[in-house]
Amino acid sequence: MVRMMRGGMWVMSSALAALSSCTGAPARPEVRERVMVSSSFENILGFAEQVPPSLTTEKAHTGRYAVRVDAQNQYSLTYHGTLGQLCTTKPRKFIFSAWVWVPRPEDEATLILALTSPDDPEHPLLHKNVYLTDRGPYGKWKQVRREIDVPGTVNRNTRLALYLWNGTAQQPVYADDWQLAELK
Repeated sequence: MVRMMRGGMWVMSSALAALSSCTGAPARPEVRERVMVSSSFENILGFAEQVPPSLTTEKAHTGRYAVRVDAQNQYSLTYHGTLGQLCTTKPRKFIFSAWVWVPRPEDEATLILALTSPDDPEHPLLHKNVYLTDRGPYGKWKQVRREIDVPGTVNRNTRLALYLWNGTAQQPVYADDWQLAELK
């Protein structure tokens, strides 16, 4: 870097300024999300013989339906799929988001993303929580979101499960408008 004094002011020139006009440097690829799973629970009816107890019309962020967990229903309706159904290449990172309604900070519930091998479903390759009570507001809808690194051991047969789990909530906790995206 060269510094020159001119009229009481320092004038700086550097190789960086010269390089800024070059066009030969490769551009970084744009980071983007590709939605793989999305549900507002409106189209669940008709796919199941009976309405699951966790599907409710009591509260919904959009439409009429959402899922609910409470002291009697520990697990919500669960999404099941394989990575081969959802991805054309091995994913590196997911973004799991949803709109949730938590009545109070002590009503802990968690959104779960689990990846398991079909050969060993009892020992997940990945089990990540999206905690709902880390911050407010409470008693109204809020969006939660978590970026999740995917282990390199996954393959197209790896099973994916997404669900809402009641931790210690005594009052109902609701979730709606789930989305799982691959970060490319």
